[in-house]
Amino acid sequence: MLAAIQFIADTLKGKKEEFSLESVLSEFILDNESLRRMMYVLDKQMNSGLIGGLKDSTVAMLPSFVPRLPDGSESGTYLAIDLGGTNLRVLMMEINPGQESHAESRNFRMPQSAMTGTGEELFDFIATCMANFLEEKGLLDTQMDLGFTFSYPCDQKNLRSAILLRWTKGFNASGVEGNDVVKILQKAIDKKVHLAAVGGKPFYLAYYFLQKLKVRVVALMNDTVGTQVATAHEMGQCALGVILATGTNASYLEDVKRIVKLKGVQYDYDKMIVDTEWGGFGDRGEAEFIKTQYDRIVDARSVHPGVQCFDKMVGGMYMGELVRLVVEKLVKGNILFKGVGSELLFTSGTFPTKYISEILCDEGGHLYQTRQILDELGVDSYGYSDLLVLREVCMTVSRRSANLCAAAIACVLNRISEKKVIVGIDGSTYRFHPFFHSWVKDKVRELVNPSVEASVKKSLSDYHVILVDKVLHQEEVQVLDLDTTLSFPCSFDDYVQYALRDDLALSPQYKRLFHLIPAEFYYHNFASDRSHMRRSDGSWITPPPSWPPIQRGLAENSMPQLINLDAVGETPFGTVVDWNGFLSHFTNRPLG
Repeated sequence: MLAAIQFIADTLKGKKEEFSLESVLSEFILDNESLRRMMYVLDKQMNSGLIGGLKDSTVAMLPSFVPRLPDGSESGTYLAIDLGGTNLRVLMMEINPGQESHAESRNFRMPQSAMTGTGEELFDFIATCMANFLEEKGLLDTQMDLGFTFSYPCDQKNLRSAILLRWTKGFNASGVEGNDVVKILQKAIDKKVHLAAVGGKPFYLAYYFLQKLKVRVVALMNDTVGTQVATAHEMGQCALGVILATGTNASYLEDVKRIVKLKGVQYDYDKMIVDTEWGGFGDRGEAEFIKTQYDRIVDARSVHPGVQCFDKMVGGMYMGELVRLVVEKLVKGNILFKGVGSELLFTSGTFPTKYISEILCDEGGHLYQTRQILDELGVDSYGYSDLLVLREVCMTVSRRSANLCAAAIACVLNRISEKKVIVGIDGSTYRFHPFFHSWVKDKVRELVNPSVEASVKKSLSDYHVILVDKVLHQEEVQVLDLDTTLSFPCSFDDYVQYALRDDLALSPQYKRLFHLIPAEFYYHNFASDRSHMRRSDGSWITPPPSWPPIQRGLAENSMPQLINLDAVGETPFGTVVDWNGFLSHFTNRPLG
């Protein structure tokens, strides 16, 4: 990779021998020896954290009081609030054994005033968003139990008590640290009232009164624990849950006897999920050997200097700024843009991490997306070689993040020391970066003990809808698909031969499933709110069509049910079959 970088650098005018693209990016390139050294230091910090928490370690190793993982047999309808780095999500989830979970949710962008104002203002905002969601669903008068996903380090005494140790990821609301966030949220919810009517009288005869919401917070859980639990519900097991979004964190199932700081606490189980809070790794200088000068600048300019150092090297909140700092140095060193930048480019916080994903997804020869980003930043003096260098900077910085994340995962897997393990990873940075999944998976395999067989899982799916029709009075089956260069309609045999690859050409993890839904049912019940076209922050992945979304039939959004491909067999909305089942269904014989 360094040779490729050097080749690009050598094409640039004004390059100085003592200051090159290679020398700048080399700070972000860590060999496996350095990563294994990091794993050793992290493992020691985890051991110390299990003994004395933050008093003895930068990795808090917080007890979650969750004793076991689900196995997929659970069912029910639940209300939940998820407070992440920059978004608040309120959702109602219905889960049934053997079926894909169905969730209705609404995202709210966290205003800066709520993130850095008073704790009362923050939790009032959360309670208001929840009340608005319940009102939309007609559930204001319904008794509801609430689960609270809270992505910040807490000292938990049980599932309904969590003392916030410190804010991270840009939050700094006053009056919350050192207090029980479950009690603060419950107090904010109890303040919310709505107009309720007595009895079933007509509107003009009814008696109205102010009534509190009937919502009770029954459990608080970290988002990493939630990821681990969700993966276990889907896959039947999950050794490690990882979040890579605004920040990064992980949880795993630990033997209670190793959690020394739990001594004297009433707990009747042998296992407990531990929230590592590994984002704080390096806060006392133990990770200086993997830091760059740019990491130190980001830390110094952050809301909490000297805190959450690993977060700042890995998480999405900081990755874009790391790239911007590198680009700024290359411009001022006359390696990029002929030495001419822009006021916006030289301003902190103007290069969001989404730019990295967009640049790395920009694979067309003209790199239009990359050009558009530079135009938005006010950069005028760039050539094609500059676009390639910018892409290489994004690639190198984000790959360093993936390698550090993989090393941390491998460290925990070596601690667990099980032969076959499933790792569940979620988070916007992980999901929307085009290469992160493969980088993490490959590096984990390089670093983990040879006896451990790790399977890194992320949510990966796509779909395409076609109409398969048997022409009246004829035996020929035809396919109607506008998104193909084949004739319209074309024969089923031609479609299979020219538009689909045999499963033998695919990796086992990408085997296709086909959902067979009666056309009349699909037509009358299809509905989409286009939520699948949005990023986690609510912005569009690609611009939506000009016409309004289809809303009718089952709900405002029936896509999760209609494209459910989780199992081969009967589902509520048709039959799911594999490749051979798809072929034999329309030909009465397997063709593949």
